[in-house]
Amino acid sequence: MKIILLLLLFFSGTLQAKDKLADSLLAELPKAKTDSARVMLNYKLGKHYILFDAKKARFYGHTAEKLAESVGFVQGRAKALNLLGNSHLVMGEYDEAMRCHYSALKLSEQVQDTSSLIASYINLGIVYYKINDADRAIKNYHRASQLAKKVNDQLGLSKVYNNIGNVYEEKGKYRQALSFFSRAAVLQEQIGNKNSLAISLHNIGNVHLLLGQPEKGLPYLFRSVRLNEEIHNDMIRMTSLGKIAEIYQAIGKQEEALKYAQQSFDMAVKVESSKKIAEASRLLHAVYASMQSYEQAYKYLSVFTEHNRLLNTESRTRIESELTAKYETEQKELENQHLKKDRANQAAEIRHQQVTLALAAVVILLMLVLLVVLYLNRRRVKTAYVNMQEAHHLMQVQQSEIIKQKNEISLQSAVLREQNKKLENHSLFKDKVLSIISHDLRGPFGSIKAILDLSQRNALSESDVQHIFGLLSKNMAVVVGMLDNVLVWAKAQLEESGVEIEAVQLHQLAEENIQLAGFHAEKKNITFRNAIAADAVALADKERLNFVLRNLLMNAIKFSYPGGEIVIQAIDQDEKTVVMVSDKGKGISAANLARLFTGGRFTTPGTSGERGTGLGLKLCRELVENFNGTLSVASKEGAGSTFSVAMPKAALAAPVPQALA
Repeated sequence: MKIILLLLLFFSGTLQAKDKLADSLLAELPKAKTDSARVMLNYKLGKHYILFDAKKARFYGHTAEKLAESVGFVQGRAKALNLLGNSHLVMGEYDEAMRCHYSALKLSEQVQDTSSLIASYINLGIVYYKINDADRAIKNYHRASQLAKKVNDQLGLSKVYNNIGNVYEEKGKYRQALSFFSRAAVLQEQIGNKNSLAISLHNIGNVHLLLGQPEKGLPYLFRSVRLNEEIHNDMIRMTSLGKIAEIYQAIGKQEEALKYAQQSFDMAVKVESSKKIAEASRLLHAVYASMQSYEQAYKYLSVFTEHNRLLNTESRTRIESELTAKYETEQKELENQHLKKDRANQAAEIRHQQVTLALAAVVILLMLVLLVVLYLNRRRVKTAYVNMQEAHHLMQVQQSEIIKQKNEISLQSAVLREQNKKLENHSLFKDKVLSIISHDLRGPFGSIKAILDLSQRNALSESDVQHIFGLLSKNMAVVVGMLDNVLVWAKAQLEESGVEIEAVQLHQLAEENIQLAGFHAEKKNITFRNAIAADAVALADKERLNFVLRNLLMNAIKFSYPGGEIVIQAIDQDEKTVVMVSDKGKGISAANLARLFTGGRFTTPGTSGERGTGLGLKLCRELVENFNGTLSVASKEGAGSTFSVAMPKAALAAPVPQALA
């Protein structure tokens, strides 16, 4: 009782779901504003009922078809006829199904409705498959496949694969059939069409039974049953239940076979399909016979005989053949009409071509005349063009000569400017030298002359002579230093020798200059401290750096107090090596520090009254810049000064001289 109650609850729920969709569509019918909308609502009702009530599906399909015919809605009528054909197919009325599908095909061809064409070809293929005409079935499936691929109709293509699998199954080629069923199922899974997927799963389960692997087919059949329950497709569900019964019978589970066979039969009786009742009753007959329940077996054999007779197979087969012949005759007549039309078109085309050829001949003649005229004109143009090219070439040659002369003049002008610049520099240098000599030598030499005149006119004591010679010595030291500076400056200005950059060992160079300046330092009791590392090197012109370092040491002595110390050291700063000469002497005032490297010359006396020319630091700066260095000073009045020479770093292993002009 519990099982019966559960079944009643299930079927009542299913019926409610079915009725809900039908009620919704029926409620929309009175609201439809156009006849075409009413056609499509009747068509949708028929599609809904085709899954479980073929008679109602036929009713709504017939209503949709008549309404579509009356309002001239060709596409809607084609869809309705395909629906009617499917309802006849479910009932086993193949002749009527074929009639409907051929009519739908003609209408679809008129309006070139690809989706309806695909459906008609597939449906006709199914009908031919059902009446065992595999060749025509394959032919229609092939047409449907071509159209589906053309418009990328994946659902239509999956249905084609499914039905081709049926043909292979009928021929006993079960592996090929399984391959097509599986391809169809994959496409239907991807697009989510449960109705078509349920059919493919049913076919996969059935083909496993035929392959002798019945138990492998059960999962597919049960899944097909579940999907059909979801979408309320009782037609396929009863067929799947029948196949499940066949599998259980094949593996010896007669009770299970009887249960599912009875469910299939009950559903067939409900939908009143003689075809489905015949199939289910034949299965029940086989199951009861295997269970040796012969009374029940005979009962269902009688049911099978009665409904199989109702199908009237022989009469229907004759009608189906007549329909096929009629359609193929119509197709041939249509082809003949097309052929006649093509021939008429060809004749018209030939006449058109003849007229076209005559016109073409006239056009060609005119073109020949035009070509002759163009040829003569072209010769004249070509001659003019050659003359123009020669003139252009001559102009280019002349222009090249002008450019060449212009470049030579520019080069000569640059040379003259350079020479003028050198002459101007030499003139300025000459003026500087004459100014220095006239200004700075006149004083010392005048002093010397006066001292000598005094010594000649008066008898001097020994102390006076020593004092006079002391003055002479100081004046001569100034003159000699100044001449030394002038000569070095002159050499640098006239560029009589190029700058030679090399790796100079700084400690040794400092030591040599300390020795040279030692005599002057001893007079003031000043000491030197060479703090430069023994391996310190820098890139410089050795001769110029030697002069600069000696000049800086002499300046440090000049401005240091007696007893002081002068420190020479070298440090690394980034990519530079810096040599610093530091003293603790009188220092430089802020005002004089600003004037130190300007264009003018000035000098201040040393801590012991030493005099200078004012040329030394200016010359040092120019010499340092010659070898890519810089000279700077830091000083505070009363606290001493530090002069720094920054030069590019160098390694002892790379003392290669580089000559700079």
